[in-house]
Amino acid sequence: MHHISHEYIQNNPQLPFKLFSFHAHNLARVIPLHWHQSTEILYCESGELQVTVKNQSYLLKKNDFIVINPYEIHTSKSPIENHILCIQLPFSFLSYVTSNSFYNQFTFSANSTKQKQDSDAELIKNMSQTLTLRETFQSKGIVKNLMILTNVTRIIRLLVQFYAQDNVNSYSNNRISFITKTLSYLEKSYTSDLTLNDIAQHFSYSTYYTSRLINENLGVSFSNLLRIIRINKSIELIRSTSLPLEKIAVKTGFKTYRNLYNSFYKIYDMSPIQFKNK
Repeated sequence: MHHISHEYIQNNPQLPFKLFSFHAHNLARVIPLHWHQSTEILYCESGELQVTVKNQSYLLKKNDFIVINPYEIHTSKSPIENHILCIQLPFSFLSYVTSNSFYNQFTFSANSTKQKQDSDAELIKNMSQTLTLRETFQSKGIVKNLMILTNVTRIIRLLVQFYAQDNVNSYSNNRISFITKTLSYLEKSYTSDLTLNDIAQHFSYSTYYTSRLINENLGVSFSNLLRIIRINKSIELIRSTSLPLEKIAVKTGFKTYRNLYNSFYKIYDMSPIQFKNK
């Protein structure tokens, strides 16, 4: 399995967020569908990056950016060589700087591939400066860190000012807890014959309410979510073992190679063997 050539700029543990950049050289590689609790900002300094979020596809070109909210399922691939900045803002940090209003009251709807706003020039300038600072600025650690912190805080301020949207999911105060527990439950039980009803009973919710919570927070149905988790587990086994694909299908809850094959095609438009070869 070829790994994409990432020139990772290591994250600095003294900053309250993760910051790294990469150049993609292996253009065949697809990042598996995934999610995280952090809010992710992707900025394209040069080249192109194709990002799919909640089944919507966006092509980032030079000076485009996109913000991915917590738990939004996404994937990316590089159609051509690129230079990308990635900022991951932990949930606790964003809650702190927004007095707990992020996610409770608003999330971000930021995507500059549609149409550039007047505010985007300042955002892009700060993202580009952050990338330059991270990679080339030669100075003592504290000065550099403070400059990066200032820039990223300004980026957050601009996003809150121009890209905050009311969170339509605020009917449930416990949704973060529910999503975290659901994902944890699925991670442990994905090999068994799970149904939506099993999840609903586990949380003592109705199946309708459970389905709605999963759809509105993760942007996928329960069956798709379970399929993604099983596929990610099968990708881990494809990469780390030499097990036959039929055995991988059984181990990951697909039961048959045909089910594994169909699921791969549905998500990646290629067979597990093609994926393995890439």
